[in-house]
Amino acid sequence: MIARLRDGFGQTALGPAIVVWGFGYVLADLLAFLTGRSALGLYLIFCSPMFVLGVGQTLALESLRSSTAYAPIRRWAGLAVALVATSLIQSLFDLYWIRWIALTLVPSWQEWSLTLTAQRIVTTAVIYLWTFCLALTVLGVVRLARAADANNARAASAEIAAAHAQAAALRLQLNPHFLFNTLNSISSLVLVDRKQDAEVMITRLCDFLRGSLDSDPLGDVPLAQEFEVIEAYLDIEATRFGDELSIEFDLESAVMGAAVPNFILQPLVENAIKHGVAKARAPSIIQIVAKGEGDVLVLRIANSAPADKAERAPLDGTRKREGIGLANIRERLAKRYGKAASLGVARIGDDFHATIRMPLVGATPAATEPSH
Repeated sequence: MIARLRDGFGQTALGPAIVVWGFGYVLADLLAFLTGRSALGLYLIFCSPMFVLGVGQTLALESLRSSTAYAPIRRWAGLAVALVATSLIQSLFDLYWIRWIALTLVPSWQEWSLTLTAQRIVTTAVIYLWTFCLALTVLGVVRLARAADANNARAASAEIAAAHAQAAALRLQLNPHFLFNTLNSISSLVLVDRKQDAEVMITRLCDFLRGSLDSDPLGDVPLAQEFEVIEAYLDIEATRFGDELSIEFDLESAVMGAAVPNFILQPLVENAIKHGVAKARAPSIIQIVAKGEGDVLVLRIANSAPADKAERAPLDGTRKREGIGLANIRERLAKRYGKAASLGVARIGDDFHATIRMPLVGATPAATEPSH
């Protein structure tokens, strides 16, 4: 309850209006004390009705200024008239209220409060006009500040939503890419009349896609779960290549529980198949390494596949066009970790290495590891 009242006080015009008028009457009480007219605090107590009237009229003026029922010219003209009227009302109430207090409750005030001259009325009205203008100015500044904060909050929310949408697009972009590569492999099996193997691959593809649809495209997954996805894909490709493909895993159990972006390794394995195994002149070996180096998680996909000279060009950015998989990984890592993560690729002789380095987060031994 108290928190709601505090929030309402700070988020409406009432709070700033109370502050402005409260400060004004505290200053008036201090001045009356310093000039010997009143005891400290006494004038402030009897000014309470004037304080309530001033706050109420300020809220009415702010409501008029914020109104959209009238054209701007009419609204501002009406506000000017209202300012003069409220200043006169506040002045006359002030003078006659203090006069009544002096005649009935505080006789010592009669010496300076009973005389009502035109000059005194005008002076008091000008002071109150200035106070109303000050209060409206403060309210205007507060309103602009709140609008700026609201705009900044909306902009931040929109930026976050855009970043999430872009990250989701990057992640989901890999699904059709993976599907195309797999369907191409199935097509190859059909062309060489290995229909039974093609049927097995289709079944495994269905299982893989069913599992991938259940995962959050923006969420992190344990490294062990990421390797389960890789195993499913390699099982599909093993049906196609048979003895021409060997898989070696070198995984530290201590990092298998580390959190990694969903589907971050799959494109690297696909590249190893597409650019290495599929075009090799001899049986190929794919090595998959996961290890920790301090607070850094190192993931490496390497394929040893003697290839034709046309396939020996480095894929580390010196080519004019880097594949969608590598470019996608670089952008996802940059958005997720900034400069704390990287993807490095290099060819050493007949071996091609792709290495991801990222912060090691949540590393705990996993219950199971890939069975290869």
